Amino acid sequence: MAENVNGIYYVDFGRIRKQGDYIKFWELVDLLGPDKDGDLSYKIYQQGDCKLFRYKYLSSTSFKQPKGGGYGTEYNQPDEGWRYPSPYSINEIVLKSVCDYVN
Repeated sequence: MAENVNGIYYVDFGRIRKQGDYIKFWELVDLLGPDKDGDLSYKIYQQGDCKLFRYKYLSSTSFKQPKGGGYGTEYNQPDEGWRYPSPYSINEIVLKSVCDYVN
């Protein structure tokens, strides 16, 4: 779906769900190298707001293997506030693609 110097980003378009004014979707981040914690990939469940173009993380799982392989460590603490993607960022590309897909 998208790539930058940190890794490759995938969206599961088959599992996007529209819920009122929001969308919910899964993103897989496959890093090109381990992060500071030794993780190589993440699965992130997000809520998007296409009208105000913002998103928040609902849950995430980190993995020591690429592409979500092996056992993961879950973080089920949702964001309290919304995040607004920076222009030309991976987050902007992902959110725009998901919003375009549902509209």
